[in-house]
Amino acid sequence: MNELRMYVEHLFEGKVLTPENIELKEEIYGNLVARYEDLIASGLDESEAIAQTKESMTSIDDVIIENPTDSSSDECDGDDISDVADESGDSHDPDQVDPFASTPHDGPTPITENAAVLHPQPEQSTSRKRTWPVILACVLIGLLVMGIGFAGCSLMFGIKALDQYEDEQTEHVENVDASRGESSSGSGSTGAGNASPTPTKKNSEIFIDENGQVWVDGELGNELAEEVVNAGYGVVAEYVDTDLADAAKVEALLRSLPMGEYASDVDVTKGVDVLSLAYRELSETLEGDSVDAALAYDVTAVFCAMPLVNEIQITLAESDEPLDESYYVFKRDEVQSRYGVRLDDLLVNEAGWHQIKEDNLYRRKFIENMVDVAEKEWK
Repeated sequence: MNELRMYVEHLFEGKVLTPENIELKEEIYGNLVARYEDLIASGLDESEAIAQTKESMTSIDDVIIENPTDSSSDECDGDDISDVADESGDSHDPDQVDPFASTPHDGPTPITENAAVLHPQPEQSTSRKRTWPVILACVLIGLLVMGIGFAGCSLMFGIKALDQYEDEQTEHVENVDASRGESSSGSGSTGAGNASPTPTKKNSEIFIDENGQVWVDGELGNELAEEVVNAGYGVVAEYVDTDLADAAKVEALLRSLPMGEYASDVDVTKGVDVLSLAYRELSETLEGDSVDAALAYDVTAVFCAMPLVNEIQITLAESDEPLDESYYVFKRDEVQSRYGVRLDDLLVNEAGWHQIKEDNLYRRKFIENMVDVAEKEWK
């Protein structure tokens, strides 16, 4: 209300600003503001409301106290203002209606032209009174944000504690003696000195506990899972650079790998770079995750030993449901992209087999994703 403030200041130009007059000035300003807001609320535009508000108070000559003579005149109470009104020609009649008293009407509060406003200045303007709901809403939003932040921190620390607990559970994983990998070449294991490094990676899909037991996806693995873990690079090294046209050598390679006793229907005539085979009559006691692990390992080993093969087609069926067959197509490019390295004879060594198994094959979800992508629908 800068315009009304300037207007009131103009009314008091040249007047002695005693404490009483300063208080009177603030009262007049407060009532003018109240009248202006009432006029706005009644539908007037700002300029018209300002004009009418100014017209309601055009002079303060009859109410201002110019030269107080003693200490008693410093007090401006109701009697003093009544005396001032009497001197100006307006008699103080008890029966006369006070033009400034509160009346039950809907219009703006009238302010006479030459009379002081007796109502005290409002402590807050209407606009300020409306701010407390906004402040309350901001406080509530702040508390809500703090609550969400606290819950998020609790969840984060809870997950961290769970991860730490899982790490502690796998800290005692130890390497299995290399003698676990010493068996005949037909079993899929390496000879002495070529044992595959034992998986000890924390939170892996496949690992060996301190008792030498193989675990797959959190469950104790069967003999097939142990065969995959014990399979080393030594056997594969015997078949490096095997020619697809040499069917007998190809079949010998397949039978030397885990699940090799179930290998059948080996076909090298599907194409110049396609190998087809089947694993049939699988025992119903073999757990699905172990079968997937053997499947992924065998495919990897074949790609390393036979660099000219770019596609391996596999049919898989269990003995109790021979007609319920699953069909897989493993493509070299897809499998190599998962490992992030070319699968060839350069990996058929201790370091390479560690990279294949511990760094990739045993990782959580690696086998599952590799097999799921290869599984196809029968056409």
